[in-house]
Amino acid sequence: MRQPRTYTRRTLLQQAVGAMALGVPALLRAAPPEILVGAIHPLTGPLAPDGHSVANGCLLAIEQKNAAGGIQALGGAKVRLINADHQFKPQVGAAEAERLIRQGAVALLGTFSSAVTMQTTQIAERHGVPHLVTVAVADEITERGFRYTFRVQPNATHMASQGVQYVRQLCTLKGVDFRTVAVLHENTFGAALYTRIAKFAPQHGFDIVGHIPYSARASDLTTEVSKIKAMDADLIFDSGYLNDGLLKMRTYRDLRVEPRGGIIGIANGCYSNPLFIKELGRVSEYIMDANYWHNPVSPFAREVIQQYEARFQAPFQSHTVWGYNATLVLLDALERAASTEPEKLREAIARTRLARHIAPGGPIVFDDKGQNVNATVTLQQIQNGAIRVVLPQAYADAEPVFPIPGWDKLKG
Repeated sequence: MRQPRTYTRRTLLQQAVGAMALGVPALLRAAPPEILVGAIHPLTGPLAPDGHSVANGCLLAIEQKNAAGGIQALGGAKVRLINADHQFKPQVGAAEAERLIRQGAVALLGTFSSAVTMQTTQIAERHGVPHLVTVAVADEITERGFRYTFRVQPNATHMASQGVQYVRQLCTLKGVDFRTVAVLHENTFGAALYTRIAKFAPQHGFDIVGHIPYSARASDLTTEVSKIKAMDADLIFDSGYLNDGLLKMRTYRDLRVEPRGGIIGIANGCYSNPLFIKELGRVSEYIMDANYWHNPVSPFAREVIQQYEARFQAPFQSHTVWGYNATLVLLDALERAASTEPEKLREAIARTRLARHIAPGGPIVFDDKGQNVNATVTLQQIQNGAIRVVLPQAYADAEPVFPIPGWDKLKG
């Protein structure tokens, strides 16, 4: 950490003489202090590629703000991001939250894991430090009465309700009437998501014929995928992370799992990820995912993506959107609060009305639980090796191909 400037009597007198000539108090012309912000994400282990994409989204927003003059309401103070690695372990995340707060972080960003975020938000609440959730879907995160927790991304209820609704819209648009659904899901956040899928599916004319949970750390999913295949459902809904998603898709292919409607991700950490296409090529073609994404019709979003890829020499991911947006909220709140005092900063975040961001949907506005009421899910599909938005039509940059073609009909 940079050492604070030391002032002697002589230097203060010299500054005062110079400042008097300009009519400006010397101490106001001194270099402003740094504002420390902590970010907690998985930077090693199986979730590391995604964790880095979120952390880099946070960093880009901060670098842009600093380059534009810093926090003007605080005399041009620069913001410094301190990254921490939770290793996909809740206890490590909690310890890192404590450490960052001791170091002087005025706010926390994180964490790309609902289980870890449940812990880090609890630590932040205890210390009275604002915590902006970058990526973590579990509804429970904002349902514990915490005052200092805010989430910009869609929660599990948004993901399930909007995702299932889009699939029914697909059926209507394409003149098919699929009814039965089997669900294969990871057993932490995916289990919470499944309960909501089961709730909303009947409301849109779908019958859940069965669901199979699995561990994201599994090295083989043959048994689980075989059970899903045996259910012979019209559609498979699928939730999980990147590495387990790659394993599942290879297993679907090897076992020739071809539901009549296709395989559709719901809040899937793999199927809207450029690394999915890079790793599996044509096997990924036409797969769909109801998830968060950037706004493809927004010039601002396109500009940010271009800057991100030039800065980090890496593809922009859906997860990056929420690291960037959460940081925009914090920077905006620092300007409006004109203070790093926790309660003033918390109040400024609660009053957020941020229209200039890179996701679909209206301005970022938080309800009394800290959830962004305008968080919007989109339906993506991989077409010709690129991820495209197909619903809702207001944000679409491609027409949906549905039912999803079988393995023998893939291009490439």
